[in-house]
Amino acid sequence: MADLTPEQLLEVVRSACARVLELDPGSVEPGQSLADDLRADSLAVVGIVELVEQALSARVPGFGFPDEEVDALRTVGDVVERALVRL
Repeated sequence: MADLTPEQLLEVVRSACARVLELDPGSVEPGQSLADDLRADSLAVVGIVELVEQALSARVPGFGFPDEEVDALRTVGDVVERALVRL
């Protein structure tokens, strides 16, 4: 298990959201809806998840989100919480 705090995971997710959606990472908050607040379509969500998986698999070999979990991600906080469960 990787020794990552929820705050560190949030930074990973913020960075991924910022890169995919061309946003300032500081503007990405846990309670924001990926679709409604950040305007992420399903392809953007997949891109965000892939970046998070890349970042975390460097620390936890084989880290990944199952497809059914990706479909259920609604907020930035959801991504953080699901990542915490998988670590």
